[in-house]
Amino acid sequence: RANRRLQLPRPDEQPGSMPEIAPSPDYGRSIDKPFNERAQVLQAWGNYGTIWPVVHQQLGVRPDLGRGMIEVVPQVPGGQRRIAGRNIRLGGGFVNVMTSARRAAGVYHTSVLATTGAVVRVGHTIPYNGERIERVTLDGVRVPYELRRTNRGREVTVSATPGGLRTVVIRTG
Repeated sequence: RANRRLQLPRPDEQPGSMPEIAPSPDYGRSIDKPFNERAQVLQAWGNYGTIWPVVHQQLGVRPDLGRGMIEVVPQVPGGQRRIAGRNIRLGGGFVNVMTSARRAAGVYHTSVLATTGAVVRVGHTIPYNGERIERVTLDGVRVPYELRRTNRGREVTVSATPGGLRTVVIRTG
């Protein structure tokens, strides 16, 4: 929470970074000081360096709000069965992601709630292991899907309308 307070609601530096000296009664705030009197090192690793692997790589959140789109294509790390993130702020809204992978059973499950009003593409990253995609459903209904081959694996995505909880289930065999 202390790291978050450095950025919200009144950020002290650029989004995703924090100053080497936190605001305090003795020091004040770096952002309010003349440039040559400020703390000189931004700690980018403090938030950005830990958030990027989780939000972008594992949860697969890829906002493109300028074009009115969001992609959520998670990749559950090996050795884990599920990951989740909630209240991931995007523009004036947020996105929640809940995902699980039961690799042995060939079932990949992703649920997304996005309140940004953007068009959402939801899916999951399937490893290159020889399995074929047998069935893809969105909210329980079989739907056409897009398949992209990436260095992460095969990204299976579907288009979903914004404004509610959307669940994609991918079955492989």
